[in-house]
Amino acid sequence: MAMIHVRVATAALRQVARMEELAEVARERARQLARPILVSVTAPVAPDDPLALFARAAGATHNRFFWSRPSDGLAVAGLGSAWDIAAGGEGRFASAAAAWRDLVGTACVDADPSLPFAGPVAAAGFAFDPLRPSSGLWADFPDGLLFLPRMLLARQGDVASLTFNGLVGSDTSSVNLYLSATRRLRDLIGGPWRAARPAEGLPIEEAMPASAWRGIVADAVADLRAGAMEKVVLAREVRLHAESDIDIPAALESLRRDYPDTFVFAVARGGRAFLGASPERLVSLRDGVVSASGLAGSIARGSTPSEDVRLGQELLSSPKERMEHALVVGMIRTALADLCTNIESPVEPILMKVRNIQHLFTPVTGRITGSRSALDLVAALHPTPAVGGKPRDVALEWIRAHERLDRGWYAGPVGWLDAKGEGEFAVALRSALVSKREAALFAGCGIVSGSDPAREEQETQLKLRPMLGALGGG
Repeated sequence: MAMIHVRVATAALRQVARMEELAEVARERARQLARPILVSVTAPVAPDDPLALFARAAGATHNRFFWSRPSDGLAVAGLGSAWDIAAGGEGRFASAAAAWRDLVGTACVDADPSLPFAGPVAAAGFAFDPLRPSSGLWADFPDGLLFLPRMLLARQGDVASLTFNGLVGSDTSSVNLYLSATRRLRDLIGGPWRAARPAEGLPIEEAMPASAWRGIVADAVADLRAGAMEKVVLAREVRLHAESDIDIPAALESLRRDYPDTFVFAVARGGRAFLGASPERLVSLRDGVVSASGLAGSIARGSTPSEDVRLGQELLSSPKERMEHALVVGMIRTALADLCTNIESPVEPILMKVRNIQHLFTPVTGRITGSRSALDLVAALHPTPAVGGKPRDVALEWIRAHERLDRGWYAGPVGWLDAKGEGEFAVALRSALVSKREAALFAGCGIVSGSDPAREEQETQLKLRPMLGALGGG
């Protein structure tokens, strides 16, 4: 382990020297354009665990990002913020994308494109609904956020890269640029890390009595049967309270171990972190290929192989669940039609099985047209009927008027964006907002005219289990 750290530190010092060379070019460019210029340098390093770096940085920076797809051998940790933009309102995706294009369009970059996450890569997160009634719960998490980490470690299998990012103005001191990078290395690339065991038996408090939530579902069903909507998605919130600080890296380790086929993520801002293990990709854009996921319709896993098969077949043959799923897939195909060609999806859904739940799943693919970015795709797709409803505007208005909680980033897009405008976004499900000794956990389910309030409540309990287990809920 010590040898790995020496190699990483040595490679990083070479990057600092390269940053100084690029800084000279950037300073001249900054004089010409009268604004700071981004310098970004990526180099290969010996593999290290990005989650360990995320954990060691807890006391060093208030801005941290973690992203992992464990089954693919992918993990990324970003520390600090070299640049950020908070974007609000209904045009937040477009304004964030424009600011990012402006930044990377003049950047001085040295990166081998064969390395994972080479060049500048921004962490990104967005609220579910910028027009929702808001509380102070999400004060550190604006309606739209892009931030570029000062240092980013990415690992894909046995290949790893380390990226430094910094802004250079016409009068920026190269000495300051050097010290900023080396101090972070000295403090953060250190000894081994082992995840602590998560707490157990923490008390659970309902933000709203279950009976009241079932009443809201019943109201929704009545409006659905009256023809006001085709579908609306309702969320619940529960709280955990701990006597000592909640260990966020330990929770992430638990999630990536128990849910390897999900997107395990965390965005830490100020003294709080939003984290989760989402089974649902909203959209990815890589080498011009667009991939989205239709994920709607859920049932529990079986306690035996035969029961698991029986429950899966029950889900596949349920008219209610199939109708709910078809709404989502149809909307995704329609939304992508103006942005893509060669849109393809299977006629029949398959089962996506994770540790405690199985879903109806239909992949949708296409090829991007024009010079669009991943954020253009996010803007077209979010929110899908899987997290909002249909018709979209009617369902969102119903949620604002009746749901009685502040979703914040829950069920919003979270992910990353690179200098080419490509990236990947998950729907922030199976998630929680964690402060030092308290966590707010969220889960939701789709309501249609045939929904039963008691069964919908049971479904939310099932969907709360991943975060309750990772954070130590009773």
